Amino acid sequence: MGLNSRKAQVVWALVPIVLAGLVLELPFAWRALKTKKRSDVAAAVGFGVAQIAVYVAFATDQSSEADKISNVTGAVVWFCAFTAAVGAAYLYRPLDKDEQVDRAAQDNRPGSSYLN
Repeated sequence: MGLNSRKAQVVWALVPIVLAGLVLELPFAWRALKTKKRSDVAAAVGFGVAQIAVYVAFATDQSSEADKISNVTGAVVWFCAFTAAVGAAYLYRPLDKDEQVDRAAQDNRPGSSYLN
């Protein structure tokens, strides 16, 4: 599965939703480890902070029943999960021809750390 294929886009976009927001940063951390680009690392850190917000929402949930969560906690979790899914879908989108040429030129320069 290539880094920018349709299959990668769908799989990584589904991870935050399917896992109910418990690993929001996973698609972004994986990308940051592969590319080591500053923008990818910033996205991973940003969604890591969102992940902490989800955990805090769970920890401070004031619902009276043990098996239910409040509407606010649910809203935080699903907002973060949806935002991560959209971000991952954009990040792993298949590249058009111009982007592929630019990426190939960047990858061939000395010291490039981009892995396919």
